[in-house]
Amino acid sequence: MYKYSFLVYHADFIPFKEKLKEKGVLHVMERNIDPGAEVLENLQQINEVKRYKLSLAGRKVDENSVSVKIPQNGSELIELIKNKSADLDALHHQQQQVNKDVEALKPWGNFSWDTIRSLSEQGIRVRFFYATAKRYDAKWEEQYSIAKISEDRGFVYFVFYDAEDQTIDLDVDEIKIPEKSLSDLQNQLTSVNQQIERLDKELDAIAQDGLPLLDAFEQEIQDELNDANFLINSGNEAEGKIRIVEGWVPQSLDEEFENYIKTQSVYYIRTLSTKEDRPPVLLKNGAFTKLFEPIGKLFSLPAYAELDLTAFFAPFFFLFFGFCLGDAGYGLLLLIGAGLAKFKVKKDIKPLLSLVQWLGGATILFGIVTGTFFGIKLMEVNIPFFTNLRETFLDDQQMFNLALGFGFVQILFGMAIKVANEVKQNGWKYSLSAAGWFLFFISTAIMVLLDAVGGEEKWLWSLPHIILISISGLGIFVLNNPKRNVFMNIGVGLWDTYNMVTGFAGDLLSYIRLFALGLSSAILGLVFNSLAFDLAPDIPVLGWIITLIILVFGHGLNIFMASLGAVVHPMRLTFVEFYKNAGFAGGGKEYKPFSKISK
Repeated sequence: MYKYSFLVYHADFIPFKEKLKEKGVLHVMERNIDPGAEVLENLQQINEVKRYKLSLAGRKVDENSVSVKIPQNGSELIELIKNKSADLDALHHQQQQVNKDVEALKPWGNFSWDTIRSLSEQGIRVRFFYATAKRYDAKWEEQYSIAKISEDRGFVYFVFYDAEDQTIDLDVDEIKIPEKSLSDLQNQLTSVNQQIERLDKELDAIAQDGLPLLDAFEQEIQDELNDANFLINSGNEAEGKIRIVEGWVPQSLDEEFENYIKTQSVYYIRTLSTKEDRPPVLLKNGAFTKLFEPIGKLFSLPAYAELDLTAFFAPFFFLFFGFCLGDAGYGLLLLIGAGLAKFKVKKDIKPLLSLVQWLGGATILFGIVTGTFFGIKLMEVNIPFFTNLRETFLDDQQMFNLALGFGFVQILFGMAIKVANEVKQNGWKYSLSAAGWFLFFISTAIMVLLDAVGGEEKWLWSLPHIILISISGLGIFVLNNPKRNVFMNIGVGLWDTYNMVTGFAGDLLSYIRLFALGLSSAILGLVFNSLAFDLAPDIPVLGWIITLIILVFGHGLNIFMASLGAVVHPMRLTFVEFYKNAGFAGGGKEYKPFSKISK
């Protein structure tokens, strides 16, 4: 990034601002000041527009929707949606209340409250009671002025005519019911339902024609917000005669931008940014690794001058997802489903679907490796083709070892990246401790493998390995920080040794989760297959229907739960184990140039 500082005469400031916006490459430096009422109002408006866009996006286009006059002004459209949404909420609340009253009156039938009031005027009060069917005694009707009205769901509903000379002495519950007739309530409910249906159709019509207007309105507000931020972040000097604007431009765009600035009547200073300036970060990745950028951003962007780890964790995340889901049938569904969904989504969603397709491919790969297809263990199927492949499928022990192997490789890879990061940010002298640990672990792993291969010579405690360990120890204990004295370095090295040894073991064991998740999803798939065929009745058509329902529901649930775990746990391994061993600092802020958004 190149840092630019502009000094602009106040009369030229607004035209200069518009030219910068049109160019759209300068990330304006933010000052630590109060944003002001205008910025807060714009943010509130944007949030409101997004909220109503989200509420309309879920509505389906209805050919029978009513005609609604849609305002072309964004504010008026928001006000229209707000009013209709408020009316709809009020109607839903009224619907719930009327439904509640209808349910309360159903056991009592459709009677007239005028009759109840007429009896009350004659000194006879009608009281409403209910009791469980087991508790209700028909003899009560002979002892008291009781009339049984109905019996429903294990309860008996009855009324007691409370005259001045008679009271009821029974352990029963009295209830208060709405003073409306059942027919009136049902008519009211019909009216409310019709109003809800009409408002729903109006909002469907607004969603069909109004969403593009809301998109444009949101862009207009975002433009106003950017302008307000630009003005706030430009300092005043010389009693308001001079405005100062500071910002950053990526190196890839700098030459064209500087040539453009030279043609403007403005004074500027251009310097190469340092990490102390805390400039923004612009990620540059290839077609494959760019798909994984949203995952990395969930944790943090790299600090300026720090290596972007997206390209380094992407292949591991790809493999880890497939390891956790590990069913070729599930992977095929993800691959095809995401491909079909691309035809119906917006352009900015398509990269996420491409990522799903890649992850589906990884799932197919591990499904082939383990011989699993929709919970079916292919190594147990008595089909000649799969019988011949039994030796190529990996069993549970081999998958357990593979999970630990993946962990060991990624942790060592992270250590190697930490060395490169230290060299890039601080110089090679500060990388010797990280390089020492990497040399220790990689050399030990190689020697253990050589011993495992066989042979009379033992490499683990051989002279070459002792020499390599000594070199690594020099970096770990003596040269870990060139600014400290030797004794301080030795003390820090001992503490780092304790943390590294215990941490390495814990980090490595964390990768067992890959095996555990893959095994659990395979077992659940097998269980649902067994339930589908064991619980189905021996009836030709009905049996197959029930089997199909159990298979679809069971495997659908398994895909959802297993896919969720296959995303969360590889993210955990990436952000904790890998990032820690790679020495990832993070904390970078995204490059967002001052540019025109609305068209």
